[in-house]
Amino acid sequence: MKLRRHHLLTELTRFAVVAVLFVLWYLLTPQPIPELIFPSPLSVAQAAKSLGPDLIRHAGITLGRVTLGWAIGVFLGILMGLILYANRAVRLLLHPLIEAVRPLPPVALIPFFIIWFGLSLVGQLTLIALGCFMVLTINTFTAAGLVPSVYLRAATVLGAPRREIYRTILLPAIVPSLIGGVRIAAALAFGLGVAAEFMGAQSGLGFLMMVARRTLNTNTILLGMIIVGIESYVFDALLRAVGRYLTRWSESSLESAPVSI
Repeated sequence: MKLRRHHLLTELTRFAVVAVLFVLWYLLTPQPIPELIFPSPLSVAQAAKSLGPDLIRHAGITLGRVTLGWAIGVFLGILMGLILYANRAVRLLLHPLIEAVRPLPPVALIPFFIIWFGLSLVGQLTLIALGCFMVLTINTFTAAGLVPSVYLRAATVLGAPRREIYRTILLPAIVPSLIGGVRIAAALAFGLGVAAEFMGAQSGLGFLMMVARRTLNTNTILLGMIIVGIESYVFDALLRAVGRYLTRWSESSLESAPVSI
């Protein structure tokens, strides 16, 4: 009951902050802040009305790209993190390379991705997946290394196969830590998704904002940002709900625990 009250209070606080920001937005636009610099709520609503069903279509395409790229990156990242933890030879070979490449922003590779993949969907998904892959690889490897080795040795002494040790001991133990990495990867995926749509996509919210930028339709640009923010928030809320279910055995709260890599 106490944990539920904590979650409810957290959500109410978030909505209160959003409400305050919306009131300030309404009061400060279009005067004293001009429409071109920061559009008013009415202007953004008119942009949404003019786009109509196209807005829903572009939003759905962006969400689909982000979800697919995120899923690929998370799966491969967790797999690579476990391989690095389990295999010393692979760890000695690949871990320094991953640590050297990890600080490089994925968006810096966009010119190369255009040369390598053209303007295809493959390049856009690869960009999103690469960012998520780096986050989950390091997150998984670090979390696995923090599992007390006494548990793994005890299972080995009792005759448990290596596959069963991973499935019943290691994976459940690192799930709480993985949830944080998965949420960070999701937030990163939405940013990379919009950047990927700047690579020449002909649909999606990033494409919509890029076209609006050419004609200085800042209301459409702000509308795209708001839709991306809403999608990201709902996606994260679903991940938090799934995380609470998967870690229901844990005494700690996902809301109170810091999200870090």
